[in-house]
Amino acid sequence: MKATSRKLVILTVLALGFFHGTRAVAAAGLLSSYTADVTFSDPLGSSSMTITFDGTHYWTSSGGSTSGVRYAQITSNGTLVQTFSPGLDFRSVFVNPNSRGTVYARQYGNGTIYQQTSPGVFSATSVNLSGLNEQSAVVFNGAGQEFLAFNAGVVRRYNLSGTLLGTVSLAGWGANGEGSYPQDRGIAAAGDYWFTYVDRTLSVWDTLGNRIGTTTLVGAGTGFDPNFSLSIANGRVFITDGPGGLWQGYKIGDFSAIPEPATWALLGGGSLLGALFRWRRRRGV
Repeated sequence: MKATSRKLVILTVLALGFFHGTRAVAAAGLLSSYTADVTFSDPLGSSSMTITFDGTHYWTSSGGSTSGVRYAQITSNGTLVQTFSPGLDFRSVFVNPNSRGTVYARQYGNGTIYQQTSPGVFSATSVNLSGLNEQSAVVFNGAGQEFLAFNAGVVRRYNLSGTLLGTVSLAGWGANGEGSYPQDRGIAAAGDYWFTYVDRTLSVWDTLGNRIGTTTLVGAGTGFDPNFSLSIANGRVFITDGPGGLWQGYKIGDFSAIPEPATWALLGGGSLLGALFRWRRRRGV
């Protein structure tokens, strides 16, 4: 085989291999593991739910009953301010990433979105999300333009008025024991990505339902309460060890910078094929 032909074959194989391997390359934006850079005590009892950050304070929640202490306010450096008994059986607390300030909540078996009107006091809004699983966490998407709810590998998308926009199935959902309760009802969102968690393994998904990659959260909690607690707060993924344990925050970088497979194909793959075609023109082949 002539040297020019060999080069052509090599470049073609590289180009094709690049496109077939884009999803693996995309996962390169994640490290294989992350260590918590923020920790503070969890002041609440079981069952642990989620945490959010309003720009000034963290707010943590627990479920299992509408009675008793279920909600706590914590300073940005992890000091407990006060606990509350708001009368909600929480499944998630969350803020709009565009505005923060206001904390919203979803409780067990109820599609109503609640809004915090003063510390520890929640009022029902006019938004009701139909068709929710009774256990599903609800959060805003990364743009703050939709509500997301999750159960059994399916993400339900709602507009801010509560109208169902559609559903997205997560491709390959069920690996690593993630299909079991309660990890099958929790979701977090930031930037253009969705996140799920099971026993120290964090999965990152694009909004088409493709798994971009996985990473290990070193020392994160495992088991019932931790698998309920997956949250995004103050630019970090948070997991609790469990009631009376620690909240641990993992900064996994700029969420919006996690590379998409399509982006890699256009930027990298396009450049490679462009080089191939230019080389062929110069060689007259």
